[in-house]
Amino acid sequence: MSATWLAGIRADLTDDEFAAGALRLLRWQARHNPVYGRFLAALGVDPLAVTDWREFPPLPVSAFRGEPVCCFPPARAVAVFETSGTTGGGTGRHYFADLAGYEKSLAAGFRMFMPDLARHRWLALIPPLTLRPRSSLGYMLDFLGRAIPAGGCRSFCDAAWALDFAGLARALDAAAADGQPVALFGTSFALAAAGELFRQQGRRWRLAADSVLFDTGGYKGRGRELTVGELTDLMVSVFGFHPDRLFNEYGMTELSTPGYARLGEGIHRFPPWLRVVIRDPLTMRPCAPGERGLVQLYDLANIGSVAAIGTLDVAAYEQDGIRLLGRVAAADLRGCSLPYEV
Repeated sequence: MSATWLAGIRADLTDDEFAAGALRLLRWQARHNPVYGRFLAALGVDPLAVTDWREFPPLPVSAFRGEPVCCFPPARAVAVFETSGTTGGGTGRHYFADLAGYEKSLAAGFRMFMPDLARHRWLALIPPLTLRPRSSLGYMLDFLGRAIPAGGCRSFCDAAWALDFAGLARALDAAAADGQPVALFGTSFALAAAGELFRQQGRRWRLAADSVLFDTGGYKGRGRELTVGELTDLMVSVFGFHPDRLFNEYGMTELSTPGYARLGEGIHRFPPWLRVVIRDPLTMRPCAPGERGLVQLYDLANIGSVAAIGTLDVAAYEQDGIRLLGRVAAADLRGCSLPYEV
């Protein structure tokens, strides 16, 4: 991985540095990524004539369901992450020639927006990487679980997403008895399923005050979907998490950099090497704060694929982040693209 590209993944990156780096990277990708090059040609865009990174059209995430979207021969990939699938659509794939930029982005972004979880007991309601080696979510937890806490991350979920509720209960009992804080990671449907079952069983925990819950989003039609308020109340009443220690991720397999929000606040923020542009779906002009539009993402950590990604997610700028508002009408449901489908 070129040190030039990796240098852009840092917490003190300025606006001018991002602008220059994004322009160089997108021009390079237009030349070396056949899919993106053809996409730009079809739109009549000359990469060398573009002088502002915002003028590079984002490649729709649906393109990742077709031929490999990469700047190198696909056979050279050291990792291929697959999407969880869509209703009525195919599986997308993100190819990596190496994982240096991906891992740097994960570690730096997580540390920017999350509390220090080095002494926490990491528990997950997500299949481990050993069972689902093409899961970007599984890789994230495996990598961060080895980089941050002393004991790694323990999973209570098999490859088919069957949850080990009894095992999780025993782990929570042990953490509560030891007074060790817990970091519980899970998809929305898994957290809701665990919380509702334990509530029916009359189980309650009072975990250490600095325990953290990390909701990766997504129900995928599994069970009843809870509102943010319902999920918050469930996590607080059953597990004893403080409402301010509940977090949510906005990420997708096609990206290398997720955004982070406090679950109750609902405003996702991003590290400076990823920029969000929200555009009016009819005119494609940039939206003003508070206006609803389509989410486009420019990720400098997407080095070997394409930095500019176009989604069908709807959001509005709010404060120093974005508030996700759902998806455009007729958009196919995605497993983990939003905290909740609306």
